[in-house]
Amino acid sequence: MNSLFLFFAAVLAGVISADMFVRGWNGFLECAASLVLFFQKKIPVKTFLSRLGGSCPVTILCFLLLILCFKVYFSILGFGASELEQLGFFLGAVPRTGYYLISAGKMIDGMFKP
Repeated sequence: MNSLFLFFAAVLAGVISADMFVRGWNGFLECAASLVLFFQKKIPVKTFLSRLGGSCPVTILCFLLLILCFKVYFSILGFGASELEQLGFFLGAVPRTGYYLISAGKMIDGMFKP
């Protein structure tokens, strides 16, 4: 297959997988923050259940989509074997993950506000 196509497919897979991981991880952290706030009695039951109802499905969905992305990309399509594809995946994943790491502190602080 064309190397340029494989490179851009790898970049796209890197962006998608990094985004699904970041969204799933944020959902997980939101669940954990809700549990902490609830057990510290800083939020009522209704708010706790509302937060869990919003973050748990997102966490599950994003991690399932991440697994599906890897399954399709690596197993079904058989991509990811060449060094060029691995470089493309890396170049796609790093900017999204880097942006998350830069803004993670503010997002996590916001999760602990009742």
